[in-house]
Amino acid sequence: MNQKFDLKQSVKGDRLIRHVLLANGFSTGAFGLLLIFFSHFVATLTGLESSSALVGTGLFLVIFVAFVFWTVKMNFIPPLNVLIFSVVDFLWVIGSIFLISKDGTSFTMTYLGIWAVGLVALVVGIFAIFEFYYWWINRLLKMPRDVVN
Repeated sequence: MNQKFDLKQSVKGDRLIRHVLLANGFSTGAFGLLLIFFSHFVATLTGLESSSALVGTGLFLVIFVAFVFWTVKMNFIPPLNVLIFSVVDFLWVIGSIFLISKDGTSFTMTYLGIWAVGLVALVVGIFAIFEFYYWWINRLLKMPRDVVN
């Protein structure tokens, strides 16, 4: 039984996850650059007082985006990579909930800040659900060694 590995028949949701990852990458990249280059403005607008923390978050997001785009360029999108993206996105949502719920203890967020953090968390949560679904339906799929970018 020498069967040739057929990516089109074996991988489920490949086209959808590529679009989801691209949307995630572009939106996250834009948000990361916004945090890097306009951190003081974002801090003032949202009530998040630490501009340096916003710059650090922006740098993390840009690095995250590099890995997302690297994965999208692959012929076969490994489910494990997508699971990692999903976990990071879910952690972002949990962190956003913590940030909103912590309001008033060490800083005071503006209403615009609360809405912005909530909206971003909602979008990131949707990305995380699609990513987790892709991993779930392809989790048992093993990539043969001869399938390379």
